Amino acid sequence: MITHMPRDLEWHPYTIPGSAPQVELARLRANRETGSFLALVRFPAGWARPGSGHYRCGEEFTVLEGELQVSGVTYRAGDAAWIPAGRERHDSRSDAGAMALAWFSGPAEWVPAPG
Repeated sequence: MITHMPRDLEWHPYTIPGSAPQVELARLRANRETGSFLALVRFPAGWARPGSGHYRCGEEFTVLEGELQVSGVTYRAGDAAWIPAGRERHDSRSDAGAMALAWFSGPAEWVPAPG
């Protein structure tokens, strides 16, 4: 459990493509040249992205609190994952809510699966 969070973080509502409801996102670091960034993401209870697709860049995340499900895998606090660029994922959700630290290796451009 996170016991201390810097008070000066700027949290912004953000809609992850193909999902609802909105998450809250606080960017911690960004590289303007590559488009990569590191962010804290708060997923509210009931968040879901039921469709399939992929990001054009790689994503690494660590769940800090709660549970996050991606493509049938449940990630709990302390679990980490690396999803390479172009790797399709489906049925992402957080039934009870979660907080994750996420790093994207470039601009987070979501490409929905055809269909």
